[in-house]
Amino acid sequence: MNILGKSILCGILAGTALFVQAQDSYDAQNLTTSDLNGTSRFVAMGGALGALGGDISVMSTNPAGTAMYRRSDAAISLSGVFSGKGAMDHDGARMSLDQGGVLIAFDMENPSDKGVQFVNFGVNYQKKRNFLFNQLTDVQNLNSTFSQTFQIADLCTDAWANDYYGSLADMSASVFKDPRREGILLENYYDKDGNLLGNSLFDNPGNIYLDPKDADKVDYVEYQGIAADKAYYEKATYGSNIQADINLSLNVCDQFFIGASLGIYNMDYTRESFYQELGVDGYTYDFTNWYNTTSDGFDVKLGFICRPFEDSPFRFGVSVHSPIWYRMVDANGSMLYLDDNYVTELTNSEYEYDFRTPWKFGVSLGHTIGQNIALGAEYEYQDLSSAKYSSIDGYDASYFRNVNDMTKETLCGQHTLKLGAEYKPVEEISIRLGYNYVSSPFKEGAYRTIGYDGPYTETDYTNWGDINRFCFGLGYRYKGGYIDLAYQYQLQKGDFYAFDDIDLNPTKLDCDRSQLMATFGFRF
Repeated sequence: MNILGKSILCGILAGTALFVQAQDSYDAQNLTTSDLNGTSRFVAMGGALGALGGDISVMSTNPAGTAMYRRSDAAISLSGVFSGKGAMDHDGARMSLDQGGVLIAFDMENPSDKGVQFVNFGVNYQKKRNFLFNQLTDVQNLNSTFSQTFQIADLCTDAWANDYYGSLADMSASVFKDPRREGILLENYYDKDGNLLGNSLFDNPGNIYLDPKDADKVDYVEYQGIAADKAYYEKATYGSNIQADINLSLNVCDQFFIGASLGIYNMDYTRESFYQELGVDGYTYDFTNWYNTTSDGFDVKLGFICRPFEDSPFRFGVSVHSPIWYRMVDANGSMLYLDDNYVTELTNSEYEYDFRTPWKFGVSLGHTIGQNIALGAEYEYQDLSSAKYSSIDGYDASYFRNVNDMTKETLCGQHTLKLGAEYKPVEEISIRLGYNYVSSPFKEGAYRTIGYDGPYTETDYTNWGDINRFCFGLGYRYKGGYIDLAYQYQLQKGDFYAFDDIDLNPTKLDCDRSQLMATFGFRF
C-alpha cells in the first residue's frame, strides 16, 4: 500500500505554489539539538556543572557558573571525533577545535564580605554541534512490494492535478510535464525523454484518463511506480554550528551568583546522499542529492546560583535560554541516473528565511565534600514542537505556517539529564566521570512530509531515539597551568525510512560516536 492518503496532506502543506528552499520538521530538530561539547572537564563530567560552575564552558548552560571564579582563566580544547566508516568519499574521523576562551576575574576587595565580591567577564568560542555523520545502509523490508517510485508517483499525480511541479516531480515525470489539463493530444504525451517515470523501462508509467466528452483530450493523469527488490542508501553530513558567548557574572556575598551570556552563532551544514534502487522489472536507478544551509544567529542566556545555607557548600542553580534567532540561507540539488545512463539534474538557487529555536529551561544541583570531591546534577527541557520558521518579507507566510503545523505534529518536548562527579586523590590529579541523557525529539509515528511543489528531492528520514553519553576524564594541574583529557562515547538508535510508505517497516540504525579530547589551560 503506498502513501496516496499522506500525499493529500503533502499537497495541503505545499498549498502555495512557491518554490521555496525552506527546511522541514526533521531539519528543525537537527538545528535545535546540541552536542555535549566544551572543555575536557565539562565533557568528562557530562556537562553537569550548572550549579558547580568554575569552568569556562558553563557560560553556555548556566551563565552564573563563571561567578565562582576567583582567578582568571584561559583555555583551548582540541578533539578527534570518530563516527565509523566514511561515506560519499568523506572520512569517518575528523579533528576539531572545540573550544577556546578567556575569563577575567575582577576582585572587588570588599573587606566586609558583603555586597559584590567578584565581577567576572569572559568570552568563549565553543562548537555547539559537530554535524559529522556517515551512513551506509542496505534498505530492509522491501519484500518486492515497496518502492520510492510509489511515493514519487503520488507526488507527480498531485503536481499534475494542481498545475505545478516541484523539484522531485519535475525530475521524475517530464513525460507528463505539460500541466495543462485540457487541449493535450495523446500523441504528444509520449515523447519519452528519459526521466524516471517516463522512461521506456516503465512500460506503464501511469494511467491517462480521457475527457469523456472528447476522446482526444486528457481529463486526468494518475502516475504509477514499480515495486523494488533491493535498495542501497549512503549519506554523509558535515559542517558545524559554532557559538561564541560573551559573559558577565557577579558574586554577591559569596552566596548568590548571577550571570548573563550573549550567544552569537554561525552554522554551515551540508549533507550528501546516494540512493540506488533495483526494481522487480530489472530497472536500476541512482539518485544523488546534496543540501547546504548556512546561518547566523543570536540568543540571550540568564543564570542564577544560590548557596541556601551559608555554612554549607551545597548549591542549586536555574537557567533560562531565549530562542536562538537564525537567518537561514538554503540551496540544494540532485542528479538522476537510470541504468547507469545520465538522465537529468537540477540546482535550486539560494533562498533566505528565518528560523527560531525553542526556549530552554534548566535546573541544577551541586555539592562538594571537603577539598577533593565534587558532585553535580542538571536537568534541561525544551519543547521542540514550538520551533518556528518564518519568511523575511511575509511573501511565503502560508507555506511557513503549514510547515510549523507539521513541526508541532512531528516533534515533542526534549529532556536532558546530566550527572557528573570529580575526585581528587591528590591536589594535582583529578578523576572525572559523567553521564548525559537526551530523550528522543520525535513523537510516535512521525514521518517526513514532502510537498508536490517543494524543492526537496530527498524522501528519506530517520526517527532517532534517545541519546546516551558515557564520559570519563583525567586532569593534571601544576602551579597555574593544567591539562585535562576526556573521552566520550555516544550511543543512539534510529528507525530509518528511505521513503514514506504507511506499511513499510523501518531499517534499524545505530549511531555510535566517540570523541577523544584535550584541554590546555592556564589560571592567573
